[in-house]
Amino acid sequence: MTISGHDDGHGHHDHSGHEHGHTQHDHPLHGDQGEPNTQYTWRIHHPFGSDEDEVAVEVAPKSGLLPRWRFVIPGSYTAVTRWGTGSPNGGEVDTDLRGAVHGGPVQLVNGPEVIWMGSIEALSSRKSAYLVFKGEPPHYVAFGQAEEPDGPPGALEGVSFGDHAMHPPADSHF
Repeated sequence: MTISGHDDGHGHHDHSGHEHGHTQHDHPLHGDQGEPNTQYTWRIHHPFGSDEDEVAVEVAPKSGLLPRWRFVIPGSYTAVTRWGTGSPNGGEVDTDLRGAVHGGPVQLVNGPEVIWMGSIEALSSRKSAYLVFKGEPPHYVAFGQAEEPDGPPGALEGVSFGDHAMHPPADSHF
């Protein structure tokens, strides 16, 4: 598993991942000693809830409020079971979102074909965004903030599962 930041084209930064059995593991990917280029706190929950095959990617702003948030995943990925908001550290996912939007598949400039989804509902230290999938993970999950209430995200940060070459390059954008 790899994390990369795509904020304003300054390149990638990587973290080693961990393989775990079927016990609950929450993986804080960025914290107080996180890298300075990341704007978000990332956590991977596996398993998530009562289903051992579900995995959740949780993202929250490091500080302040984050309106118009968006997840970005490969355009061909079909194993997402739900997405929404919830309390931090593995909270129940609320899929009834104010201003929910999605788009794609769309080809990123200098990158792969993707789909995106999110909401205008602001995230904070008390409310995280969740993307839940079952079984095989996507090659990557990226996250960013949109300029427009119904638009795609701008600068992206992301986590890669498996083949890092499949992750959108640092200069890809909508």
